[in-house]
Amino acid sequence: MNKNNQYKSIFLSDIHLGFNGCQNEKLEHFLKSVSCENLYLVGDIIDFWSMEDKFYWPEGHQRALSIFDEMFKNGTNIFYISGNHDDPLRDQGLKENLKLKNDDYAQIMDVLSNFNHEEKHEFVSIKHGKIIVLHGDQYDAVTSNAKWLSKFGGMLYDALIFINRPLSKYLKNLTKKIVSRASGFQDLVKKECQKGNYSGLICGHNHRPEILKFKTHFYLNTGDWVESCSAIVEENEGTIKLLKIEEDLKINTISANKNNNGIH
Repeated sequence: MNKNNQYKSIFLSDIHLGFNGCQNEKLEHFLKSVSCENLYLVGDIIDFWSMEDKFYWPEGHQRALSIFDEMFKNGTNIFYISGNHDDPLRDQGLKENLKLKNDDYAQIMDVLSNFNHEEKHEFVSIKHGKIIVLHGDQYDAVTSNAKWLSKFGGMLYDALIFINRPLSKYLKNLTKKIVSRASGFQDLVKKECQKGNYSGLICGHNHRPEILKFKTHFYLNTGDWVESCSAIVEENEGTIKLLKIEEDLKINTISANKNNNGIH
């Protein structure tokens, strides 16, 4: 497949490799269709939570990880910003324990060890200056303060997605909206941008791809690869856009705001 879509940077999050709801075929198609100088994996790439009770790692998930490895070996700079579902990567001791768990985990961890690991990353855009990149669970009151409740909710969502995917998406969005309002999510984003003098923030976590422009900053959410199958990209001349892989595998520009075609 020809890589006709060449970008300066690509941002992906919430892929959830290791969870059987991951749409790895769409991901594989996307990765084989694009190339970039910098790849940012913005958390929940590997779903260690889902694999705690039963290890699940089919061939398609290994292929996706192998593509990341191939991109790295071909010169792509890969930055891995950990999320809540891959939070063992935030602790060196837990990372070492995963390597020793079995050969399958060791193989996964060997690939991940090649990447640059951070909890936050300061990304410098060609056009827009400093942008903070993080997963977004830091602003989720439930994930931050009641991990057990977040895991329980995740289990219900995982089960429901196979019974009724549209309903699971609706309920997750509704829950995330309620938590976001209760947590003062956008206020926290604004404060983060003001504190670091950032022009914007890129994150994932809530599986809601969107671009929002405010007077003082902008907010970009990469979406996920369980439902929306979306990505943020920075074009070579600096425009930042939100892309979606459709059911027919076409790559289209999308936005939550009908009048918004990206950050120019």
